[in-house]
Amino acid sequence: MTEVIRISRSEHPISRKNIHPDALKVMYRLVRRGYIAYLVGGSVRDLLLGRVPKDFDVSTNATPNQIKKVFRNCFLIGRRFRLAHIKFNDQIIETSTFRRCPEPEENGSDELYVFRDNCYGTPNEDALRRDFTINALFYEIGKFSIIDHVGGVSDIENRLIRCIGDPNIRFREDPVRMIRAIRFASRLDFNIEPATYNAITRHSAEIRKSSPARIFEELQKLFSYGSGEKSVRLLYKTGLLQELMPEVSQYLDHDQSQDSILWSWLRHLDDRIKETGKLEVVLIFATLLFVPIQRLVAARFAEFEAKGERVSANELLAELLVPVCVRISMPRWMSARMIQIMTNQSRFVPDKRKRFSKRGFAAQEGFPETLALYELGLRVAGEDLSRSEPWRALRKESEAQLARITAEGGNSEQVRQPYRRSSRRRRR
Repeated sequence: MTEVIRISRSEHPISRKNIHPDALKVMYRLVRRGYIAYLVGGSVRDLLLGRVPKDFDVSTNATPNQIKKVFRNCFLIGRRFRLAHIKFNDQIIETSTFRRCPEPEENGSDELYVFRDNCYGTPNEDALRRDFTINALFYEIGKFSIIDHVGGVSDIENRLIRCIGDPNIRFREDPVRMIRAIRFASRLDFNIEPATYNAITRHSAEIRKSSPARIFEELQKLFSYGSGEKSVRLLYKTGLLQELMPEVSQYLDHDQSQDSILWSWLRHLDDRIKETGKLEVVLIFATLLFVPIQRLVAARFAEFEAKGERVSANELLAELLVPVCVRISMPRWMSARMIQIMTNQSRFVPDKRKRFSKRGFAAQEGFPETLALYELGLRVAGEDLSRSEPWRALRKESEAQLARITAEGGNSEQVRQPYRRSSRRRRR
């Protein structure tokens, strides 16, 4: 790899005043006890870019048990990757021990996929085992300098995502790194350098080996900071989308690809996330899947009609969504909520044959997300958002009613429920 570069305080913009005081406490105390301690990872990258880091992580040559002896407010987590969490009021400083890449026999398998990653090492080995050069920078608190083992500073200056080591090997060791590469490129507006990009397209099928729970977590993060559209475009171009959500990928194949209406849905979702600062997971996946699944529903509905069979479009929608939710390891309560808000969209279409209580509908727990999806559809269609105002007013009424009932010692069950048609006794 590249030679180790030390960048002195006068040559970089990072100041201690921009580092969380609890992270400073952890580093200073470890150093006073004779250990090495660096600020690491995304926090150093973000500080160099002038961004506010979400987390401040520390790495040290102290083992997890040694860290626990230094900090009474520390608890250890993880098996595959042993970590120390040092808790200060509402802030947790994640502190890890320097590691190295395990050899195949240490990994417990001849395959490249890493099942355990608790082989401790030196700072240099720790930098080399990280995923991308921009995430492998260290900030040394003693000399206020940046230590760069992998050329990460240069890649930040050139706005490049570059895998450390051979990407063909690193992506097979941990396929989730491919999704992470796309997340960083989209969020930071960086380019993925050619060797790293080509390895993603070559090994996209490897993503199936990863834990579905980890994949689901990474898919959510793709939409952080309003970068969902860019992320999904890269997933589609690299072939990862076909492996993760073939329904969406195949929809794009048949819907003008780069000019698909789906991009408009995701663009408006990004705008909403930027405005609210909230990552509404159910709404994210409902937006991503709504148009592609509707196309499949229409095709299946036509098949049933051709056979002279009657079937509900909402039943078909739920039937098609369940296997998608299982594949991406979406929790059951979340998939049930998503299916509900997607099937609820039909209630916004006036139909005299379908009677229901609008007040009861607006009082449903999942109504805010239902309404949010409806409003995204209005924006995509270029229609006036005033159409959603009566529904917003009904929701405010139901919330006021719930607050009143709760204040009086009642419960939410007393809020008016959706209308149900009473059954009539048949005449004999």
